[in-house]
Amino acid sequence: MNINSKQKKKHIWKPTATKKIFSYREIIGFTLLVLVLSLVIFPKGKIEKLILTEDTNVELSNIYLENLIRITKDENLMLLLAERYIKLGYKDKAINILSILEKHQNKEVSSNAKILRYQILKTEYFSKNTSEERKEELKSQMRRIILDALNSTSDLTTLEKIYKEALSMAFVDIAYKTTLKAVSISKGNVFWLKEAFKQALATENYKDAQEFSLELYKIDEENRLIWLDKYYNISVAIKDYKSAVYALKLLAEEDKNQAYKYYQKIVDIYLYTKDYSSALNFLNMLYSKDSKNKYLWLDKIAQIYLSRKDYNQAFNLYNQAFLSEKNYQKRKELFKKSAELLLWSKDYERLKVFLSTYYKEFLDDKEMAKFILKTALATGDPKFAYKIALDIKQRGF
Repeated sequence: MNINSKQKKKHIWKPTATKKIFSYREIIGFTLLVLVLSLVIFPKGKIEKLILTEDTNVELSNIYLENLIRITKDENLMLLLAERYIKLGYKDKAINILSILEKHQNKEVSSNAKILRYQILKTEYFSKNTSEERKEELKSQMRRIILDALNSTSDLTTLEKIYKEALSMAFVDIAYKTTLKAVSISKGNVFWLKEAFKQALATENYKDAQEFSLELYKIDEENRLIWLDKYYNISVAIKDYKSAVYALKLLAEEDKNQAYKYYQKIVDIYLYTKDYSSALNFLNMLYSKDSKNKYLWLDKIAQIYLSRKDYNQAFNLYNQAFLSEKNYQKRKELFKKSAELLLWSKDYERLKVFLSTYYKEFLDDKEMAKFILKTALATGDPKFAYKIALDIKQRGF
């Protein structure tokens, strides 16, 4: 069957008129509502962190920040926005914000703004298109700005930024000033004391370095010996021998196994500075207390007397030690030294008395018998020497 009627066409619905769903006023109102809610929901400081960690669309978050700043006038958000402008290369926008913040009554805000201004100059400084002449100008400006930032802040985090930048540009004097300020603020902070110590050496402020090393000895327990050693070396370098002796005494207490080494250095310092009185007092103390090295200290005491040609005191020292010593080998050594001292001082009468009193104790020792005979002959008294020679002969030598 033929159907001649026209097929009906299906009609697709189309709106006959268009209308904006939201007006501009409504969009602005919605944006403001979101911003206000953000301020209520997120405590101060949280918004900045969220933007930094969840920043998938930089341009959009910048617009968000710009609008947020219009409402809050928050200087921290302004710093954040200026920093982002710098990273994106929007130099003029960043400078407009920084020009306001650098004059801010809050010194911390002002200081951080100056650091960002410094970053702009630093970027230009390291640009391959910057001439050497321009670099000199920039470096001078950077130096002034970073120093201004240092003078404006008392915040340790800000000081750390300034310190790193000063080091990166080899502003060693500013780096040192930064550590000094940080040390005065942080009181006992090991990190800042270490950095202050390093920069004091770099700037040849050795007296300060000496003080810092001593302070670190007191608080950096893991490295006490290292800091004491540095304190000692600096003290010697600046000829502060009193402090050097103090350091060595502390080292001897801390490192008892090496005490003898430190004691020797103390004596050497006293002798170098010709402080013989202190040397003798110290050595006499060691002689009475350090039984392990007793005769080493005795020899050093005697050497001081000999250097002053005080042979009588030297002899008395060895003679007293000889009389109190029980060990044969030690007695033999002390006997020889006592006799030699009398011989060197040409005190032959006293020498003859000394030999006559004690020589028989050693006649069974061939080497000692030879020494006694030679010493007796050196007195210039043949009869005295002959008597001793007969005793030696009777022993079979």
